[in-house]
Amino acid sequence: RGTAEFAVQVKGQEAPLHDPRIKFALNLGYATSPTGADHMHNIHDNQFASESGLEDVRSLGVLEPLPFDYLGPEKIRLAKYHIDWQVFHNCLGLCAFMPYSKEHVREIVEGVTGWNSTVFELIKAGERALAMARVFNRIHGLTAEDDVAHPRFSSPMRSGGPATGVEVPAEEMAGAIELYYEMCGWDKETGAPTAAKLHELGIGWVADLL
Repeated sequence: RGTAEFAVQVKGQEAPLHDPRIKFALNLGYATSPTGADHMHNIHDNQFASESGLEDVRSLGVLEPLPFDYLGPEKIRLAKYHIDWQVFHNCLGLCAFMPYSKEHVREIVEGVTGWNSTVFELIKAGERALAMARVFNRIHGLTAEDDVAHPRFSSPMRSGGPATGVEVPAEEMAGAIELYYEMCGWDKETGAPTAAKLHELGIGWVADLL
């Protein structure tokens, strides 16, 4: 009793090595992941904070670097696309340490399955998998109230290093989550995808499970 603040977790999943206090969109991903504080189907802000990280996302309309401590609409849009892609990447079982470009992954999928897919279609496949995971959680009692960042993630760092004092206010994170919900087509009360979103993804039958 009274120890919940010391258990740094989201949905029962402890936070991994990556500190979301200096990667603001990662914090968003921790809060909204169907499995809790997961760094694999997530976005790492530092990857897109310089020109060198943009080569693989320019086709998605991300043309300028976004600071790691920025959480505006452009970053949330990038997070939405990238998280969907990472969910698909997990579905494939590919090693995360191999620097495959999205086009290279598309070629792998085509070579293995014979499907002449596009990168866009593969991102939608990830979005579809994420939507079904959200529906699974809703069936088992989770709601939008479970999509919250741990309070420790909103406290400033005290490391004495260059990130000292950096923080993302809880109010700003709550607003970012709300905008992310709208981009994803998730109901702000239940946390599940809306029927319209499920139909758009081609899995309208899933709505009957809610």
